[in-house]
Amino acid sequence: MEPARISITQGDRKYRYLWLKYVTGIDLSLHCARSLHGPYSKHVGPELRQMSTPLNERPTPIAWYLCGVTTDPSRWADNPHLAFEPAPGHTEELAVHGLAVTLTGARPIIGWGAHSIPAEAPNSHDRHYATCRNWQFAHHLHQAGTPDIRGVRPRGPGTRNVIGQLPLH
Repeated sequence: MEPARISITQGDRKYRYLWLKYVTGIDLSLHCARSLHGPYSKHVGPELRQMSTPLNERPTPIAWYLCGVTTDPSRWADNPHLAFEPAPGHTEELAVHGLAVTLTGARPIIGWGAHSIPAEAPNSHDRHYATCRNWQFAHHLHQAGTPDIRGVRPRGPGTRNVIGQLPLH
């Protein structure tokens, strides 16, 4: 079976950061990229205006997460975020806040956002956490059964999920 693939074409916006993560777990005590366990793709970055890569750098993760931060950090609403999961045979073209994205063998994960954060969650009233879309998605994964594992970040070649990390279905 062919691996899933992502193709990204940047529009006119400039990005300070543009990354793709192989999400293997979550840590709800942290926000931003650190709330999502897993390695980064070596084939996605802000310097590449156009890229297409198979998503086979690591074993199949719970999900993949694409995040971009524009060079104007005060315009966080313009930052692209896309969570997606394996879906053999599925192809979808998306416009994601200034990026043209084609997913092959994968589909977007929808239905998550600020409403994914329980009101009683620690840090839910801290704007740095509550407005962070990475953290919002981590809460979505938690609600889907992924355990909150603090501080355990497997790294390196051949990294697999740690005990307690589950696939999203």
